[in-house]
Amino acid sequence: MDTKKYTRFVAMSLVAMSLAGCAAAATPAPTAVPPAPTAVPATPKPALDLPVVVDKYVKGLPDGFSGIAPAALSDQLKTAKPFIIDVREPSELVANGFIEGAVNIPIRTLTKNLDKLPAKDQPIIVYCAIGHRGALALTTLQMLGYTNVKSVSNGFNAWIAAKLPVATGKPVDLKAGAAPVVDNALFAVLDKYIAGLPDGFGGISPTAAKDQIAAAKPFILDVREASELTTNGFIEGAVNIPIRTLTANLDKLPAKDQPIIVYCAIGHRGGIALESLQLLGYTNVKSISGGFTAWNAAGFPVVKK
Repeated sequence: MDTKKYTRFVAMSLVAMSLAGCAAAATPAPTAVPPAPTAVPATPKPALDLPVVVDKYVKGLPDGFSGIAPAALSDQLKTAKPFIIDVREPSELVANGFIEGAVNIPIRTLTKNLDKLPAKDQPIIVYCAIGHRGALALTTLQMLGYTNVKSVSNGFNAWIAAKLPVATGKPVDLKAGAAPVVDNALFAVLDKYIAGLPDGFGGISPTAAKDQIAAAKPFILDVREASELTTNGFIEGAVNIPIRTLTANLDKLPAKDQPIIVYCAIGHRGGIALESLQLLGYTNVKSISGGFTAWNAAGFPVVKK
């Protein structure tokens, strides 16, 4: 055998085998990676437009303005069991009693206790001493979406005057439940407002109002209907802007830091107007406790057309 030919043959065979192995181990072509999906930006939640909220609320006030007379409530309690909230301070319940079945949630803690209330469509009755705090509670709950709330006209004092039953002792215990779904931005505004209510809750007695009118000449705002002024008269110097038209007539009011005294017949609409204006940034507003009825009862001057 030719040794040189044999050696050359072996060498060529080894090279061929090496090349074949390299070919077999070649890296496969990379698999195409699909493009990442394009993110769809979330639709931003509209910012709270508080003037729109307040405007919609006052324009939509129903007949009767969600007040309920003590006698009507007494009749309702015979056949139905609404959730009754006493928004007075605990000391007032101890001193004067309360309506049987009521829970006590002082007005400044109302928004902190929404989980203690029934569903938003269930009947709720609120009351205080004379109706002022009741009107604030009513306004706050309705703005938060509670659709079946009423406030006792003239409050617990009217209940007593009607000689309706008064309970003593301990009111019904609060029971925590599910927190309601509310607009967080609106809740934050109303929570701050309610928790920050000052001493007196923005109310002013007829006597104090008379003294302020004589000394400081505040802007006097009568939020009753025009027919009520014709029938019963009004406080001299008052401007009549019915409650449902209040937000449409803000241009008729003085600057937001100027004194405004608002009143209605008994204080209920006055309380609604007070909260509405304060939410809109009016910082010097008071509502006459007991309204024009209390002013008249005190023997103060009345203008009649």
